[in-house]
Amino acid sequence: MSWSRISVYTAVVLLLSLLVAVISACAPQRGAPAPAVGPGETGFPKMTLKFNHVVARDTPKHKAAERFAQLVRERTNGAIEIQVFPNSELYKDGEEIEALQTGAIHFIAPGTDKFGVLVSEWEATALPYVFSSVEGFKQFEDPDNPVARELFEKLRPKGLLGLAIWENGWKHFSSSKRPLIVPDDFKGQKFRTSGKPDEAFVKALGGSAVVMAFSEVFSALQQGVVDGQFNTWNNIYTQKFHEVQRYATSSEGAVILLYGVATNAQWWDSLDSRTRQVLFEALKEATKYGNELAAEENRVAFEKIKASGRLEIHVQTPEEAALWRVAGEQVQREWVSQGRISQQTLQKLASLGKTR
Repeated sequence: MSWSRISVYTAVVLLLSLLVAVISACAPQRGAPAPAVGPGETGFPKMTLKFNHVVARDTPKHKAAERFAQLVRERTNGAIEIQVFPNSELYKDGEEIEALQTGAIHFIAPGTDKFGVLVSEWEATALPYVFSSVEGFKQFEDPDNPVARELFEKLRPKGLLGLAIWENGWKHFSSSKRPLIVPDDFKGQKFRTSGKPDEAFVKALGGSAVVMAFSEVFSALQQGVVDGQFNTWNNIYTQKFHEVQRYATSSEGAVILLYGVATNAQWWDSLDSRTRQVLFEALKEATKYGNELAAEENRVAFEKIKASGRLEIHVQTPEEAALWRVAGEQVQREWVSQGRISQQTLQKLASLGKTR
């Protein structure tokens, strides 16, 4: 055998040995765990998103936001993390809409009246006595409801997109001065309100009002800057408003506190369809969870407030409610006559629950 043939033979043997070694190294070892799929290998973009809201942790809103974050984390194998910031930790309720428009955060859930600064039609959802029944606002909360979807899309020209409606509960007035039973009782008192619809309702009842950031309400009540406020039992209890008030009126049927979950429209549209679908489906489930939780959370808060003995609570009678309704319907007429909302939008909301 010549040296040239030996060299070729040796080269072939070395090459085959090398191939066997490479194949052996790449083959999975029996009994060894399969390599974990990291967040970057899930098919979802790796993102950290921010969800800002202004109420306490022990509320339906925060619990729904946390459920949303949990579902997204599980379904993307940790690729997408949603950080939830309660209690105005990032932005107050007068700041978060602009923060969302600029892309500083990704999700907010303000009272629906807050969107009135962008699209005044949204204020219709917070007007007194706009929903004719519990079934009415429950139908509005349905993610597929056409009335809600129409309002969601009206935010697009302002850079936002509505995604869901979350419920907290009926709002109730409290005061440090005297019981609030008939409209005359509101005279000479100043109330903190969350937005223009509540402000107009207070004025129609005979009081004065000031729109104030939620994070400032406790100190304003404590220091006597305002005499009273208007909110749900859950918010009253978790913010300890009942500790600096003396009287409250339970008035179910006047104003329901609804939150609009919104995102930055441009950012949302930039997501791939799979990511967008996972986020949307997780939000639908979190919405169902939070809205089912709201009634029970408010019932428990009401019982705790009663047990504290700090508030004298008057339960409104139907006759007393009828007097308040006169003031509420006056506000509705004013909003239409001023062109802030259309009669058509008002009628669409009022008809919900009647055609189901």
